[in-house]
Amino acid sequence: MLGMLLCCLKGFCQVPIESYPLEVTFNKTTNIVFPFAVKSVDRGSKDVLVQKAKGDDHVLELKAGKANFAATNISVITADGKLYSFIASYAIEPAVLNISFREDSVLLKQKHFLHISTRDEDMKLSLISIYIQDRVLWFEFLLKNNSLIDFEPGYVKFFLQDKKKAKRTAAQETEMTPLNRVLVEAVSGYDKRGFVFAFKQFTIPKDKRLICQVSEQGGGRLLELRIKHQALLKARTPRL
Repeated sequence: MLGMLLCCLKGFCQVPIESYPLEVTFNKTTNIVFPFAVKSVDRGSKDVLVQKAKGDDHVLELKAGKANFAATNISVITADGKLYSFIASYAIEPAVLNISFREDSVLLKQKHFLHISTRDEDMKLSLISIYIQDRVLWFEFLLKNNSLIDFEPGYVKFFLQDKKKAKRTAAQETEMTPLNRVLVEAVSGYDKRGFVFAFKQFTIPKDKRLICQVSEQGGGRLLELRIKHQALLKARTPRL
């Protein structure tokens, strides 16, 4: 009887597909980069204007058809058969204009030369490389899961923090906004995932440090990687 019940439950098992938040505006273009060519796009409302980029069907360009439209959904299917779901809302100044689901293949093929890491409850976050090109700094991270429980990232956040004061307040932190937005997917048990964030060239004052926070959905595990000013001075130019 139990076996029959398990079979029934398995047959009706549903896997939810996460919907990513997306901000668009009237006078600027939001770009989404996919690892495979876009095959179809479905909009819940005509208030969002969507088109493939000319010459590159991996990129979608989006704008608001009118200001202050009601939030709506957008569904995208790529050539590998994967479905991407978005909840689009209007923003006068979107926090992020470029979203990438495609890892930078050139950087991920480079030889790692940094070993800055932190651990929390069988999760390990490492900064393994920093590259510089065209006044842009590229930070390559590795997220490793040493447990059987999948790690579902909630957010990735960067900010400069004062070294001297342990207690964090808003006045002590300056948030750093990446040039790209990489939506880090879940890391399965005993698996790992690399991801790359880009920033306009900057330096870290000696009395501060750069913090990279990776939070688990639901407020579970929290990884906080501290990066000192010397690390940026080790940045290299990628080999093509």
